[in-house]
Amino acid sequence: MTIEIWREMAILGKKLVDAGLTTSRFGNMSIRSGDLILITETGSMLDQIDERQIVDVDLTQTCLKDALASTETCVHRAIYLRTNAKAVIHTHPPYSIALSLLEEGSINPVDSEGMHFLGEIPIVYGIFGTEKLAENVSLALLNHKSCIARGHGVFSQGESLKDAYTMTCISEHSAKIKYLVKMFEKISSVKAT
Repeated sequence: MTIEIWREMAILGKKLVDAGLTTSRFGNMSIRSGDLILITETGSMLDQIDERQIVDVDLTQTCLKDALASTETCVHRAIYLRTNAKAVIHTHPPYSIALSLLEEGSINPVDSEGMHFLGEIPIVYGIFGTEKLAENVSLALLNHKSCIARGHGVFSQGESLKDAYTMTCISEHSAKIKYLVKMFEKISSVKAT
């Protein structure tokens, strides 16, 4: 692993936490590097990543190092095996999670950036760290840049960590705008009666 990779993970991990897209102990990120996945260690704090908290696991199958890596390693592996993703970020942003519990099937952004860059954001099911979630997320990311695991969080992919970070930001921004519009409409309909 190069020093540039873990430094980029450290910078983006801090940005994710500072932006409120996740809390320090929740979330993970990875980069595909040849036949390896470089992924954050289980329990690592995203805003304090150093080179010791990046684990290299096999791309195609489980390995001994999976025990050290994020509990979502199987999801990252499935994404890399099924899509053209080069980087994956998983976060627990509050508006995305809230909307995943209020909406069914997908979230259709109402903001211009979300409509342009993301389009529909699928909501998928599965318990965290399971093969079922891995299958559902990887299938959703075949044709989308982000999806939301219902009640759990956002998975975003990209050509780079920066791209995946951008998609994570847009997903949460779109979810926040949609949530606020829904609440305004609900309040307005109650006042009208």
